[in-house]
Amino acid sequence: MSLLSRRPRPPDPPRRGRIALGVLLATVLSTGLGGCAIGPVESGAAVVGYPSRGLAILAPGSVGGGFDSRARGIGAALTGCGVIDEDVTVSNAPGAAGTIGLARLAGRVDDPYQLMTMDTVTLLGGGIQNHSPVSLTRLTPIAGLTVSTTAIVVPAKSRYRDLRSLMRATAKKPRATKWVGGSLGGPDHITVASLAQRVHLAPDRLTYVPTGGGGEVLNMLLSGVATAGLSTLSEIRPQVEAGKLRILAVSGGRSPKDLGSPPTLDELGYGDDAVDAIGGVMAPPGLNAAEQRTVVRLIDKMRRTSCWKKTLRENDWDQVWLPGRKFGALIARQQKQVGAVLKEVGLG
Repeated sequence: MSLLSRRPRPPDPPRRGRIALGVLLATVLSTGLGGCAIGPVESGAAVVGYPSRGLAILAPGSVGGGFDSRARGIGAALTGCGVIDEDVTVSNAPGAAGTIGLARLAGRVDDPYQLMTMDTVTLLGGGIQNHSPVSLTRLTPIAGLTVSTTAIVVPAKSRYRDLRSLMRATAKKPRATKWVGGSLGGPDHITVASLAQRVHLAPDRLTYVPTGGGGEVLNMLLSGVATAGLSTLSEIRPQVEAGKLRILAVSGGRSPKDLGSPPTLDELGYGDDAVDAIGGVMAPPGLNAAEQRTVVRLIDKMRRTSCWKKTLRENDWDQVWLPGRKFGALIARQQKQVGAVLKEVGLG
């Protein structure tokens, strides 16, 4: 029985071991938080006039990847749509499935001027795979903001025209069928491993090449090094439109009509084998409740701007809103569930 969840839908009791996101993702929540008082950076103080100086956003991945795009989109929305008057600086700390950046942010205790973009499953899975001494649950959750559509793609010249034929080939010749995607233990890896189980292939027999995502996945596919790959729709869209890549399937229940309406995993009967990671924002450990609410209010204002809505469209992201404690509760639940999934598919 698969352990991985489908795209958000009306609430159902979660099946054993599956990542139950349906209720939270299907609900767009309103905070009811008004404007206000905040305080200095001193521990335990309420923050007044926040932000009174520039913000720094850390992207724990490579330039051009999902973490980076989210960080730069947030920065552009905050400054470009007049949410704040101060500057926003974006920096990158790629490596170890985001856990290098995670450790860096964890060291900035009680500093609401230091934020980090992330997605839940990548950071949680990466932490397990890399035996990270720092848990994502140690940070201060600010908000879950996005869920991405993932595409399974092959080079345009590939002989594989559909996902089933690709999976048959993977089962028959696992060493010769090379998959490429994001980090070990991340959503791409979990999805491929779960698909392999469908064709009675042990996940540890897969030939899976982990990367930092984005450009690395594209380079391996376009050069012919990889047979098939997984990436977010926004990252592979230009190559699909240029006729260099072919989409075999996409996650979720919505097929991109402008890209030829490829089948969804749901339609192919593989909906339970895809995992939806929630992209969002974290702050360092140690923020008190007032400081956390203040940063949540700032991100809430940001997500309502036309600048952020443009970023959503450009990246093929669907918007969700899981503020503060609700995001923290999701992360805590997924930490246990991702660990169970990784063990079941042989990655834990």
